[in-house]
Amino acid sequence: MKMKTASPPRRPRRGFTLIELLVVIAIIAVLIALLLPAVQAAREAARRAQCTNNLKQMGLAMHNYESSTSSFPPAKIFSATSGAMSANDPGGQGLVLNTTAFVLILPYLEGGTLANAYNYNLPSCPAVNAAPNMTPVGGPTSYMANTTVTTATVAAFECPSDTLIGPPDTATTAATTAGPYNGYRPSRGNYLLPCTYYYEAYNGRNLGGARPPLGGVFAGSDVGTKLANVTDGLSNTTLILESKQEKTETHNRYGPYWGQGLWTSTHALSYTPVVGAPGYSANWSATIPNGPATVAEFHPNPKRLGYAWSVSSRHPGGINAAFADGSVRFIKNSVNPLTWFNLNTIGGGEVISADSY
Repeated sequence: MKMKTASPPRRPRRGFTLIELLVVIAIIAVLIALLLPAVQAAREAARRAQCTNNLKQMGLAMHNYESSTSSFPPAKIFSATSGAMSANDPGGQGLVLNTTAFVLILPYLEGGTLANAYNYNLPSCPAVNAAPNMTPVGGPTSYMANTTVTTATVAAFECPSDTLIGPPDTATTAATTAGPYNGYRPSRGNYLLPCTYYYEAYNGRNLGGARPPLGGVFAGSDVGTKLANVTDGLSNTTLILESKQEKTETHNRYGPYWGQGLWTSTHALSYTPVVGAPGYSANWSATIPNGPATVAEFHPNPKRLGYAWSVSSRHPGGINAAFADGSVRFIKNSVNPLTWFNLNTIGGGEVISADSY
């Protein structure tokens, strides 16, 4: 009779202890914490590259416009916020169109469909000035003909790093007060046009059509800058600058707005820090890249956000800037304030080295 041999006793299956499980979870958490910044940095690099591409496309569109008309587009046409009625329209009637340069370059920016839908003979928005520019061309509600275009989101006019506001405002107007801030559900952008201190209250016709040497490419309104006016050199002169959608006070009030030319929609101010020099302002620090508005002047401003015409971005360390030669460069927040002002002028005669910014 064959006898069965006894099988060895089974060893009990050993599971994870609580301490071992916690150690594994801690290791995974550390690895994720190490990996996450790298992933975020890669995403930001891609967004910054897209922003750079936006600026290159807009710069090319500006030059194509210049090739067709012999000048860059005016920042605005028949602006409600121009300083003098007689300079704002030939008949001195205070007529308002508020057409922006961004709308003018749509045909050169693969925006033919939007350009064809836009009526360039009618206003972009209901903004009017208290005086003297109070008559929208075609009547008080004529701007409604263009709202299909001006409330549209255009990817080329938006930096993908700035997703704070995104789609067009749901409010009926861009402001709670009537007047130059009035807009109708305006679509935001992320780019402004350099003017130095010749902002929206100035008008090119007041200067006899001349371009002020210490002005930017888009000084004032109504008159476009010719290439010959840029005597500082196209590679030393800014053309398009970044600007966050969120500014001081409420984000439903201040620009940028690419299609509706209400107050603060289009221009980028810059001041010189040299006391007593043309273009000096005690508020010069608010106009350097990512310079915060002072609480004293723009109270309340707990977030220290930039003011209406300031340049800024959500890219770490600075902003992207398109130059008049078609190049796009990154301007650090630490740029010398005087160098920054000089980069925004068209004829100041400054010598600027590439390593100074």
